[in-house]
Amino acid sequence: MSIGHTVVLLPGMHDTSTQTTAVKTPLANVADVAQVLTPDIKVSRSKPVILEDPAQRVLGALSAAGIDRAVLIGHGWGSMVALEIAATRGERVTALMLSTNARLETIVLRSLYYGVLNLLPATVVQRLGARPPDVLNLFDQVRPADFRPLAERIRVPALVVVGEQDVANRGPSATLAKFLPLGNLRVVPRTGAGWRAQPEVVAQLLVEFLSSMS
Repeated sequence: MSIGHTVVLLPGMHDTSTQTTAVKTPLANVADVAQVLTPDIKVSRSKPVILEDPAQRVLGALSAAGIDRAVLIGHGWGSMVALEIAATRGERVTALMLSTNARLETIVLRSLYYGVLNLLPATVVQRLGARPPDVLNLFDQVRPADFRPLAERIRVPALVVVGEQDVANRGPSATLAKFLPLGNLRVVPRTGAGWRAQPEVVAQLLVEFLSSMS
C-alpha cells in the first residue's frame, strides 16, 4: 500500500547512523513512503540545551526539500524534538509516531538529590546548573515533566509505541499517549525495547497507523 507521505526520522541521543539507516531503507521500500529525511538534530554538549534549535533545523530541512507537511517518527531525544515541532508548528506535521526512552537505572533513585532532579523539567534542572550532557540525558528519556506541556497543545494524530515487555517504558508511554489529545498507545506483543531494532516492524507499524487515519 502506498502511503505517499514524507517521513522524518528523529533518533535518540545514543542511536547510531547505522541504526537510522537500517530503519530508513524499509520505510522507503516496504512502506512505499514518498521520501525519508534524516536531518541532523544533534546539539552541543558544551552549551545550554535549547529544544527549539533542532526543531528549527528540521523545519528548515522540510522547506529545503519543498515539503509542507511530514510524518515525524521520533525516539528519545527525537521524540522531544517532534513534540516541540508539533506543538509550535502543527501545520507542518501530518502525524507523530513516538517512543519514550526511560531506562531502569534512572527509575531507581540513587539519592534524594537525584530523585528530586529527576522530577523537575529538564529546563529547570538546566537553570539550576546541570551540565548540558545531563540535561540532554533527561530530555532523551521523554519524561512526563518535559513532554506534558508540549503534548497537551498538539492536535495531530499520534501513535506511541512500546514493547509489551519493556518495563521501563510502559508507564511513560501510556502517559504520553494519554496527554496527546489525538494520541493512541500501541503495545508490540512479546518484545521489549528491541522492536525498534527491527526495521520491518517499524515500517509495518507506520503503514498500519497511517492506513487507520485514511
